[in-house]
Amino acid sequence: MNTITNFLASAIVGGWIMTMAVFAIQNIQPVSLKFLQFESIKVPIGILLAFSLGMGFFMAAVIPAFLRKSKKSPRSRFSPPESGLDEFDF
Repeated sequence: MNTITNFLASAIVGGWIMTMAVFAIQNIQPVSLKFLQFESIKVPIGILLAFSLGMGFFMAAVIPAFLRKSKKSPRSRFSPPESGLDEFDF
């Protein structure tokens, strides 16, 4: 079952990459990206798509690592282990 899931995920990602490649080749004219009052330089749409796709993959890989909860409590990570003996008990 795991093999089928991996194959389907790879097929979907591969299909999207092929679709974007064909779209980028057919639309080679330079475009500029506008957001609020900011405007980018004019670059071909294929470069913008590749950059967006790469940033999306990077963020999808990195963000879950920051959102994962640790198994240890924050106090036990930074404080030394407590023993039953006090410093001056002999």
